[in-house]
Amino acid sequence: MTAGYYDPISSPQIELDRQSHISRPSPPLQQSSGFSQSSAASTPYIGSDPSQPFIHKTEHSNRQSTIIPHKAGSRKQFWNILLKGLARWVLTVALCGAYLFAIGVWSLKGTVTEPSKRIFNALTTGISIALGLNIATALKDYAMIARWPIMNNRKRNLNELDLTLKADSLTAMAKLAFISGRPMVFIAAIAWLVFNIATQVAVAGVSLTYGFDTSTESYLFSSGTVKVPDMTFFYSQGNSSQPDPEMEQYTAQVLGSRGWQSAEGSPIRGMPRARAVFPRTQNWSSSEYWNIWEDQPNKSMTYVFPEFSAPTRNDSTILGVYTDRTISIHYSCNSHKVISNGNGSDYDNPVVQDIGEVYMEDFSTYATTYITNNTNPCAASGQDRCFVVQAFEASDTDPWYYLCNITMGATINDPHNVSFISDRMARTAVGAIAQMGFSWDLQQTTYYPNKTQLGAPLHGNATNMGRKIAAYGLSTISGAATFNPTITYSGMEPHTGFKLTIGHHYLFVLSLFLIPIVQCAMCFIIAFWANRVYIHDDAYLSMSLLLRPIADDLYSVSKNHENSAFRSAKKRMMVRYDLGQDGRWGFARSGH
Repeated sequence: MTAGYYDPISSPQIELDRQSHISRPSPPLQQSSGFSQSSAASTPYIGSDPSQPFIHKTEHSNRQSTIIPHKAGSRKQFWNILLKGLARWVLTVALCGAYLFAIGVWSLKGTVTEPSKRIFNALTTGISIALGLNIATALKDYAMIARWPIMNNRKRNLNELDLTLKADSLTAMAKLAFISGRPMVFIAAIAWLVFNIATQVAVAGVSLTYGFDTSTESYLFSSGTVKVPDMTFFYSQGNSSQPDPEMEQYTAQVLGSRGWQSAEGSPIRGMPRARAVFPRTQNWSSSEYWNIWEDQPNKSMTYVFPEFSAPTRNDSTILGVYTDRTISIHYSCNSHKVISNGNGSDYDNPVVQDIGEVYMEDFSTYATTYITNNTNPCAASGQDRCFVVQAFEASDTDPWYYLCNITMGATINDPHNVSFISDRMARTAVGAIAQMGFSWDLQQTTYYPNKTQLGAPLHGNATNMGRKIAAYGLSTISGAATFNPTITYSGMEPHTGFKLTIGHHYLFVLSLFLIPIVQCAMCFIIAFWANRVYIHDDAYLSMSLLLRPIADDLYSVSKNHENSAFRSAKKRMMVRYDLGQDGRWGFARSGH
């Protein structure tokens, strides 16, 4: 049989047999080189009774044979292809936007509950599935469009044609890669398979860039039992009974010395807000336990009281948070030059400029001595929460004397008095730098060598001396809050929650932006490439008419049996999707 085209749509007067038995028509005996055929070369009618009605009247058949929805290379077909692709692209953009919106909302929520976590997981899982399905469907659409210019590219046997027509099936593409025998077909088919898989991996991989972790930045709160430090006394470590005044003073000095070395005088603007996480660790020298916040312009320092969750039988984890309960200490110092006996080696008291001789029970050379008198001058003025602390900075060349008023305020934002500091405890705290706790005289002194931080000479800087004494005094309070026994009260108990964390920000954003960008680019590439041929309708009836000439040729070989002749014909017959001489598109056949 010679090579040629067959166009069943242009064949006139196809009749329908009304009889119950319909015979399979024989294949055409002769075909022209174009799609249009003469009546003599037409496929034999199905039935020969002239009285049988035609499927279409001649005028209908002729009209339908000339109507083509979109011509190859037409602007109308181009926009039809492009708009169909962009419709899928718009849905992809919407889903990516929904993904970003969900991530943004839950990131701003901070710590969330388990139900909120489940809602997020359900929402993002649904978006991810919808996005994957939409992209997979879009790729199938692209494949179904791209098969027409591919089939126009060259002749191929019927086995390849069959698989190419099923371009939306990845299984068919895998088979095509191995049966074609041509390297370019193999590479293209494998590349398409890899690209399809890669897109699904990319969509699924987006969910691997984020996840929920136990929140360490904030907690959830509910009514419950809360633990707070017992601030009634400066308890010695391991002792919860009321201490003696001497022991309490000694404990305060130990706590102040330990806390002063660990504390950081952070700016007051960095003071934590209420319910911020208190970073409880097992390292008692950690600055978080002792930290104080300084307001240097107002010559004050502030400590924020923490509180903790009460451990239960099922959960021994203790969670700590800062509260809005704070206590502050204020300082005011004057410095005076020592004009005589300032090296600390003489037995005579130092003589201070503008003051005169200052009595000191004890002092030392190359050291700074801190002094408090048991007859507190503050009490005479009705200030029960302050102490006057003196400091003698001995030196052979530059001795100084300091006179400081250190005052501790009351705890604020404490309606239940759970962090109440008594006047007695406040006085003990502000004078702790000088009080050893055991003295038989009316004065207590403590000296620190000038090679230490507390004894380092300040050369008359009264502000820094006030900061040093105030920080020491406030560190006794932070130390007591750390080591004192605890009490409980009914408050808002902290609980752990979940925090959405994005482990790979760049990968997450890059994925959600690249997916629609690549899809949009493919829309235009496919539209430009495919528009050079006529994109045939995918409807079953339309496809059956297009493939009928091939089916007739195969029928003539095997009589509707899949035998060796049938399989041989599929390998031998070569077809190409091409434009016929009458301007219509169909399959040109040869080699059968």
